[in-house]
Amino acid sequence: MSFESVHGKKDKALSRRVDEICKEFTIDKSELEELTYHFIDSLEAGLQPLGKDQGTYRNMPMIPSFVTDKPNGTETGLFLAADLGGTNFRICSVELRGDHTFTLQQLKSAIPDELLEEEGVSSHDLFNYLARRTSVFLRKYHPDLLENGESKPLKLGFTFSYPVDQKGLGSGTLIRWTKGFHIQDTVGKDVVQLYQKELETQGLSSVRVVALTNDTVGTFLSHCYSSGDATSSLSGEISDPVIGCIFGTGTNGCYMEEIDNIKKLPQEVRDQLRKEGKTRMIINTEWGSFDNELKVLPVTKYDVAIDQQYSTNPGYHLFEKRISGMFLGEILRNVLVDLHSEGLLFSQYKTYEQLPHRLKTPFKLSSEVLSHIEIDDSTDFRETELSLNQALRLPTTRHERCEIQRIVRAISRRSAFLSAVPIAAVLIKTGALHKRFHGEVEIGCDGSVVEYYPGFRSMLREALALSPLGPDGERKVHIKIAKDGSGVGAALCALVA
Repeated sequence: MSFESVHGKKDKALSRRVDEICKEFTIDKSELEELTYHFIDSLEAGLQPLGKDQGTYRNMPMIPSFVTDKPNGTETGLFLAADLGGTNFRICSVELRGDHTFTLQQLKSAIPDELLEEEGVSSHDLFNYLARRTSVFLRKYHPDLLENGESKPLKLGFTFSYPVDQKGLGSGTLIRWTKGFHIQDTVGKDVVQLYQKELETQGLSSVRVVALTNDTVGTFLSHCYSSGDATSSLSGEISDPVIGCIFGTGTNGCYMEEIDNIKKLPQEVRDQLRKEGKTRMIINTEWGSFDNELKVLPVTKYDVAIDQQYSTNPGYHLFEKRISGMFLGEILRNVLVDLHSEGLLFSQYKTYEQLPHRLKTPFKLSSEVLSHIEIDDSTDFRETELSLNQALRLPTTRHERCEIQRIVRAISRRSAFLSAVPIAAVLIKTGALHKRFHGEVEIGCDGSVVEYYPGFRSMLREALALSPLGPDGERKVHIKIAKDGSGVGAALCALVA
């Protein structure tokens, strides 16, 4: 048999196998409906009083934020904001101008690898680092606020993008780490107190950490401040901000819930809020934990491998592991290694051990590489060839690159379709599309995937139209990118504290 015949048979076998894989990643209209209604059930379950499953994976946490008002854009003042995200710490000052605009100065620092990877790291090590970076920021950008090394009184809002048990606006204990941290002695401790203590050791006792918020709550507040009730340029209708969400390294979302529905809040707390004239509160859903029991979420063997073998929190955040930027590249890497094991890809490498080291290294393949492959229309998939060479030192044939692109598009499409589920569910649960005649809604979004991944928002909108919202509901949804959400939102939280 000629080389061409053998080569052609292998190409056909690869294409058939990729057909099967792409089918596994496909989500149809009926599945979207099932997912959406199960998500609504999960929202409602998470609002109920905490029982024996408290702190387990069974329900989405649905954490009350104790933020009971939406800003309208007239707020003013200078505030500090700190944001501990997945791989970076950001400290910034936000001056609210009162006209829907603000000025922001910031210092962004990568979290040192030793705080993420090494064993024996303590809470002191992490929060001392945050306090030192806060001191550096004030000396650099606001020396006028320092007197004899100490700062004038400043309120600071702390965006802490991890699950916390929050009892009030200014305190919260860590439930568990996600996104790379492993510092066990922080679990169960009040992260506001930990940060405040280290600020005081740096001579910054006048900086008061007065509000703890989540990045998705911050995104929502920032979008509300910049937007308010905005008139849609397309339709002339009033658009109401309803959801704040993150689709980036991780994923999460929040929305305003009727206080009477938040049964997990003690009755005396709900009564007091009603006496104060408060009727709604922002709920941080922590929807990355949706369906950890896998009742309705699609499951491939690649999802199982990533969760059980390569993630730091097996059994948790299973929704996030299917859609967020941290995991998209890892899904592709697992598919490629599996296809090699079946003898369908990279035949120049006879064994797994011979594969390029980067291809064998978990989380070495970033979603940015996938974004280049996604839209590659160059001759012979030249852009894909360069991306895989640069990222993985991985040579490929033209046919391999063609099939890899098909896999990439299946992975990203599933991500976008799943991302539409919580948006549709919250809009249905809150009845947001029916509160005004011809009313429209805004979704404030932040994160690298929703902002930069090619076609993600278009695919998400396609899924919204296929969801129980239907095409008419989808047309009333405006997906907006909320810039500087975590910083401005934390400042807005500090304002009301």
